[in-house]
Amino acid sequence: VEISPLWQQQKLREFCNSKNIVLTAYSPLGAKGTRWGTNEVMDNETLKEIANAHNKTVAQAWEDFMVIETSHEFRVDYVLEFKWVCLRWAFEQGLSFVVKSFNKERMRENLQIFDWGLSLDDYKKINEIKQRRLFPKLEM
Repeated sequence: VEISPLWQQQKLREFCNSKNIVLTAYSPLGAKGTRWGTNEVMDNETLKEIANAHNKTVAQAWEDFMVIETSHEFRVDYVLEFKWVCLRWAFEQGLSFVVKSFNKERMRENLQIFDWGLSLDDYKKINEIKQRRLFPKLEM
């Protein structure tokens, strides 16, 4: 289901927890770079502030990159944005989550969510983020 710091689904999570149902957060980073997703999770100022305080990132833009010219050579630098805050938040909520990557380095980077934790102040800030669904509702 759609769950992220911007669409926390508190009632659904409470219900599922009471029934011992494990939720899977699909695209907890907002699916930046897809036709259905948005950049709102990765561009959220509150999440950026928390990430900077922990020297972490909110999301790594897997689609976005900068090509930098250096004396007739080009190198690609992936733009680091704020992934680990969102993934750590999901982990601490007891959620499983789907983060798709075939890049071994990014898969290793995802493991960095386990060496730190969010503070109570971080949770307070995340809970104050205005909630809104990022994916459009499907009309049936």
